[in-house]
Amino acid sequence: MENLIEVKNAHKTFDEKNDFLSPKKEPVYALKGINLEIKKGEIIGLVGESGSGKSTLGNCILKLLKLNSGKIYYDGKNIDNFSKDEIKEFRKKTGLIFQNPYSSLNPKMKIREILLEPLIASNIKNKRQQNEMLNNIICLVGLSEDDLGRFPHEFSGGQRQRIAIARALILRPEFVVADEPISALDVSIQAQIINLLIDLKEKFNLTYLFISHDLNVVKYLCTRVAIMYRGEIVEMGDVVEIFNNPQHNYTKLLLSANPGI
Repeated sequence: MENLIEVKNAHKTFDEKNDFLSPKKEPVYALKGINLEIKKGEIIGLVGESGSGKSTLGNCILKLLKLNSGKIYYDGKNIDNFSKDEIKEFRKKTGLIFQNPYSSLNPKMKIREILLEPLIASNIKNKRQQNEMLNNIICLVGLSEDDLGRFPHEFSGGQRQRIAIARALILRPEFVVADEPISALDVSIQAQIINLLIDLKEKFNLTYLFISHDLNVVKYLCTRVAIMYRGEIVEMGDVVEIFNNPQHNYTKLLLSANPGI
């Protein structure tokens, strides 16, 4: 299977002030020599504790953050060398589902306006085409056309995350970073959103980078998994192999602390 994403020796640091008594900036090493390949059509899980660099890696792959060193290739092309036109096309081909559906949707905007934003940004201005795309995607995520006229506060957490998924997929991308998309939801709703992501993957032939700290979800959803610890991928492989025969001590610790399904 062909690689869609290749991350090679990626390093990322942030400058962070300690406190007002010690204003000197200390570098925070978010990514330390990351190497990762994501194949077309697969769901790869990225697992680790908070602060391990999972979201930073996802944002660097989507060109929302710039690496200090290293390279990221999308479909064989270095994303740092993209022209303006190629960047626009890249934005259409990639999507991001945020963790918290309560903060990722603008409370002052109706759902129609929220979903229109990526269309306008991509220069899709034909009203008929806009309406067709809006009506199609809102129904695909399990909501109705009438919901387009409502505000985010009128929906439950699970419904809001469906809207966030609709926004990420309205331009029919090839690759989506799902950054802990179910961690803010009730357990009873989580399964619905997971099954929705699977259905949409089949419909649109999507490739997912699924960021999570829930090992049970990763085992159910993903084909391969990468374990991150303090900015490094310490173990990577087939989900069944990693779960049944972990090699790294951190992976063993994660699995031992994981409650049963």
